[in-house]
Amino acid sequence: MNCLRLLSFLTVWCACFTASADDTLDFTGRLGKIAPGNRFRVDGHYVWCGSGIRGEDGKFYLFYSRWPTGTAGRAPGDEKLFKDMMGWMKYSEIAAAVSETPAGPFKHVATVLKGSGDPARWDCFNAHNAHIQRFDGKVYLYYIANNLVPGKSIWMQHADGQRIGVVVADNVADLIAGKFKHSDKPLMAPDGKNTFCRAVNPGVTRGRDGRYLMMFKSRSAPTGGFMTHWIASSDKPDGPFTLTGPALTDKRYDAEDPYFWYDGERDRYYAIVKDFSHKERGLSPQFGALALVTSEKGWGDWKPAAHNLVSLREFTDVEGRTHPLANLERPQLLFDENHKPVCLYAAAGEKDPFKGTPSFNLAIPLQP
Repeated sequence: MNCLRLLSFLTVWCACFTASADDTLDFTGRLGKIAPGNRFRVDGHYVWCGSGIRGEDGKFYLFYSRWPTGTAGRAPGDEKLFKDMMGWMKYSEIAAAVSETPAGPFKHVATVLKGSGDPARWDCFNAHNAHIQRFDGKVYLYYIANNLVPGKSIWMQHADGQRIGVVVADNVADLIAGKFKHSDKPLMAPDGKNTFCRAVNPGVTRGRDGRYLMMFKSRSAPTGGFMTHWIASSDKPDGPFTLTGPALTDKRYDAEDPYFWYDGERDRYYAIVKDFSHKERGLSPQFGALALVTSEKGWGDWKPAAHNLVSLREFTDVEGRTHPLANLERPQLLFDENHKPVCLYAAAGEKDPFKGTPSFNLAIPLQP
C-alpha cells in the first residue's frame, strides 16, 4: 500500500467513529523522531514498562521493569519455562533510570522493588507494570506482583495470582533509596463476579470530583475469556479501591496496557491502550498499535476517541527512516507543569522479544 492510499485509508477509517465536540485530543503529527538516545537498553536484560516522572532535583526518572536474558538468575527447574522474555512472570524487578531531559538518554540508577520472596505474602514473586504518579506532594509507584494460585499449571499459577499494589514515598529520592511504605495487601484483586483470574496493568488518575480512579485489566470469565478493563475508585491514592463500573468490556475492544488520565481542559477521561482487537471491528487499523479511547463519565461509556490512532507499530528516526516494530506496548505519558503531555514512553522490540531478542524502552518526544 503506497503512502497516499494508506493516508486515505486511515482518514476514512478514523472518520467512522463519532464523539462529542469536546473530544479534541489528537496525537496525529505530534510524535517526534527517535534518536539513539531515545532508546533505553540495559545490557543483559529485557526492558519493559517504563513510566516517567520529574524529580524534586529537576531531573527526569524512568521507573521500568527489567529481568535477565537467557536463563541468568533462574532457579533450578525454571530454565525452560521462564527463559528469556518469559522470565518476566517470576523474575521481573522494577528499577530506576535518570536523564537530564524527558526523552533521555537515560542511565540506570538502582533496583527499587522486587518480589518479597515471602510465600505467605501476595507479592512473593516479581515486580512489574510500573506506573508512577505524584499526588499532593507524595510519590506513588503502582505495580503488580504475584503468588501461586494452586490447582493449575505452574505458569497459570503465577499468571492468575497477579494482583495490584502500591508503594508510597515522600519524594523520588526516597523511593529510589527504598524509604517507602509498602502495601501489605493488594489494592485490587479479581472479585470473581465481574473480574476474573487476575488484576494487572494499573493506571491511576485524580478524577473530576477529586476522588481517585484506577483503570485495570482483568478477564471476562473464570476460565480466562477475553481481556476486560474496569474502573475502581477511592478517596485516597493508596486505597482502598472499590470496583465502580466497566470501562472496556466489549469484545470488539479487546485491549491491554491502559495509560489512563482525566483531561481537565476537555473535561473528559482518556486512555491510551495497546489494541488487541482485529482492525475490521476494533480500535485501530493495526493489531498491536496504540489507540486512544475516551469517556465522559469515567466508566460505562468508553469508546474509541474521535482521533483514535496514537501510533502504528513503528517509529521514525532522526534521518526520516521508518522502523517497523514487532511490539509497541505499555504506553505511559509524562505531563509538564501545565498538564500537557511532553513524552510518550513505550516498551518496544524491533524483533519479536519472545524469540530471544531483548526489548527496550522508547521515549518518544511529543510536539506541542
